[in-house]
Amino acid sequence: MFELTARTHAGNVKRVLSGYRPLYAIGADEWTSSYHEFIGVPHVETGGRARADVWFLAPEQYPGTLWVGRVLKVAEGSRDVGVATVLAVHHSVLVRDRPL
Repeated sequence: MFELTARTHAGNVKRVLSGYRPLYAIGADEWTSSYHEFIGVPHVETGGRARADVWFLAPEQYPGTLWVGRVLKVAEGSRDVGVATVLAVHHSVLVRDRPL
């Protein structure tokens, strides 16, 4: 579940479309690039949320880092723009049964 919390730099409502490619905080000091396809909606605006299929670049670099219920920070460069809650993990390399 992706939730967009940021506004544009000018303070206006921000809108992101399917194909969006932000960064995800996957570890304490580790970030990975991602690709989003929103499910059932063409975009998400500030304050909104939507289910999304999300692909990470090089998932094999982050084994066992995702579990259902994990909340991840989402950023554009150094700017936090939202959060994502893991609803399911479909890449076996990324799966962890439960948090440590």
